[in-house]
Order: sequence, then C-alpha cells, then structure tokens
Amino acid sequence: MNRCECPTHESLGCLSNHAAFAARNYLTRQLALHGIDMTIEQFKVMVVLWKEGSSTQQNIADFVGKDKTSVTRLIAGLEKRSLIQRATACQDKRCNHVTLTRQGIALEQPTMKVLEEATRYLHEGIDPDDLAIALRVLKQMCLTLNYTPKESE
Repeated sequence: MNRCECPTHESLGCLSNHAAFAARNYLTRQLALHGIDMTIEQFKVMVVLWKEGSSTQQNIADFVGKDKTSVTRLIAGLEKRSLIQRATACQDKRCNHVTLTRQGIALEQPTMKVLEEATRYLHEGIDPDDLAIALRVLKQMCLTLNYTPKESE
C-alpha cells in the first residue's frame, strides 16, 4: 500500500504518523517564531544534555534513536553555533564527551517554554480522559512492537 492509499481515518499507525509530522512542523515554526534556530533533531540532542548535563556521543545517539553518524552531524551543527562542546574522553580516544556551553545552558529555559506552550496548544480541546486513553493506546502499541521510547522522545 503506498502513501496515497493509506486509510488514515482507519489506521492508527498512519494517523499517528500524520499527527506526529504535523506536531513536529508546528513546534519547528514556534521555535523559529521565538528566534530559536534549532531543528527538532538538534532539540532532542539538547534535551538529553539539559537533562544529563553532559553525555557521551553514543549515549545521545541511543536516546534520540539515531545512528552515530547522524548524531555526529547534529552535534557538529550545535558545536558550530557554540551551544555545545566536544572533547575526547581521556580513557578512550574513540569516545567523545559532549557538554553544554553557557549559550547552550541559557537556551534551555526559552526553548522549554516554547515546547510547553506548543504542547498546551496541541492538547487544546482534547478531553483529558481521551488524552489519557490515546497515550495508553500508543504506549501499548510500543510494547506490542517491542519498542521502548526514551524519556526524551
């Protein structure tokens, strides 16, 4: 079945994919409107670092669900903008340790505020009981598929 044939009104998978795509686009626009130049993938990297303070590149890759090469590109972009810095771990030269810079730390509060406002808007008009059911159903789908999303997702 190709994308055009996907019965979105009957498929939880297709409909949740469309909703996730629309939500990502909305959050990207909101970040830009607030002067925050960051992709959703970069945002995920920053969330890990805001939560952990610092991390290895491999741990970040595991959290954001990307391969190490993709995360290397994301980190390079954030490093170029002076939001993070990388250093080779002393004990293992293959292991990069990533930490936030002052600019990266300062970006947490305004970025998370935009996320909170966007989430509030996305949940607007949804009955809290219905939202709880939707979350429970999506979590069950993840369990059925043996997929455990990380807290940052």
